[in-house]
Amino acid sequence: MLRIVAKRTLIEGVLEKYTALVQELADQTRQEPGCIEYTLYVNRGQNVAAIIETWESQEYLDAHLKVVEAAGYRERLNAYADPGQPVQVEKYEYVY
Repeated sequence: MLRIVAKRTLIEGVLEKYTALVQELADQTRQEPGCIEYTLYVNRGQNVAAIIETWESQEYLDAHLKVVEAAGYRERLNAYADPGQPVQVEKYEYVY
């Protein structure tokens, strides 16, 4: 099992639009094989959004990333990100 944490510092004033886009993506992603969790968390004080994903295996994650790329979601999500703050993606493997 894998957990992905993708964090973006957002441009001021775009949270509502960003949330709507993530909701669209999350609704689709939650139907994909191997998806255990796909949720959005926000730290409003720091204007940071974190998408937390849990996948059964790397193969399911790889298939999901192909869907994300084909639909242009990465570019669409990054359009709301502060260009001075790099997107941070962390991958964790389940141990216990």
